[in-house]
Amino acid sequence: MAANRDFFARFQDAFARLDYAASAAIFETALEADPAGAFRYFVAYASGPLAWALLNSGRNAEVARRLDALTAEHPYMHYLSHPDDPNSLQRVITLRETHLRNGLPSVLMVTQGKSASVSVSAIFNSGFQLPSVCYSLVNLDIIDSWAADYARGGACYATHLTPSSAKVCQLRRAGIDRMIVHVRDPRQALVSMVHHFDLYPDQMPELRQRVARAQTITERARNALTAYRHSIRWISGWLDAQWEIEILFSTHEQFVADRNAFIKRYLAFYGIDQKYFSYENAVDQHQGTDYHFRSGQTDEWREVLDPDFAEQISAKLPRRLNNKLGLPD
Repeated sequence: MAANRDFFARFQDAFARLDYAASAAIFETALEADPAGAFRYFVAYASGPLAWALLNSGRNAEVARRLDALTAEHPYMHYLSHPDDPNSLQRVITLRETHLRNGLPSVLMVTQGKSASVSVSAIFNSGFQLPSVCYSLVNLDIIDSWAADYARGGACYATHLTPSSAKVCQLRRAGIDRMIVHVRDPRQALVSMVHHFDLYPDQMPELRQRVARAQTITERARNALTAYRHSIRWISGWLDAQWEIEILFSTHEQFVADRNAFIKRYLAFYGIDQKYFSYENAVDQHQGTDYHFRSGQTDEWREVLDPDFAEQISAKLPRRLNNKLGLPD
C-alpha cells in the first residue's frame, strides 16, 4: 500500500504538470509492481484523472489489453474493494457470491457527468448491496474477461462510459443485453460543471484553467463549451446505441421530480426480486461517500446564464434529445 501511495503521489504531480505521458507511465509501472492493488488504488482515488491521462497519452488500449491478460493471474483485480483495507476484498467476494446464489443480476449503469451519478447508482449499490465490479477501464475500454465475469450477475458499476458500436458489441458478446443510461439537461450540467472545478481542481486541468480565468458564470460556461458539445455527442451516441442493446434512459430531472417513481422504473427494468431491496439504504446518504452534491437544481441555467447565451446553447440541442428525454426548450 505504501508503494501505491508513492506511485500515486508521483502520478498526481505529473498530472498537475499536464504531462499525461509521464502520468500514464507511472500508472503502468505501479501496475507492474502490484497489478490488483495499483488498479484499485488509482480507480478509487483518481478514476477521472487516470482515464484522462491514458486517453491523452494514447495508452488506454494497451493498458486495457494488459489488464485483460493479468486477470488470469489476478482473478479479483477488478473487484473494487477499499484499497487501504486488506480485509475488504474478501467481504466484496463473499457479498457477490451471496447475490449470485440469490439470482441477482449485474446492473450496468452508464451516467452522464454531473447527473447525480453517485445517488442514482446507490439505488443498486446500496439498495441491493451490489458491490462495484469493473467491466471496463473506467470510461474508456471494455475489458472482455471482466465483462464476461460481470455478466454472471451480482454487481453494479456506474461509469461515464463513452458510447461506440464496438463497445456495445463487446458487451453483447459478453452476455450483457441491457443497460441504464442516466443523463441530465446538458445546459444545467454545464453550469454544474463550472462550479465543480472549484471543489475538484485536479480534474480536466486544461479546461479548468480556461474556466478559472473568467469572472462570471456565463463567461466560465462559454469557456467550457467544448464540454457542453461533448455532453451532446455523448448522449447522442447512446441514443444511437439503443438499436443495438436494450437501454432504459433516465434523467436527473425525473430523479428530482419523483424519486419513488424513478426507483420503481429502475426496479421494473431489471426485474430484481424486491425482497432483497432496502429503500432506506437506497435513498439515504452514507458516511464517507462523496456525492459531489451542490444544489441539485434542474433549471438553474435559466437564472444564472445571460439570456442571449442561454438561447445560443439551447439552439445547439438536437431536437431528438428534447423529444426522447423530455428536455424543455
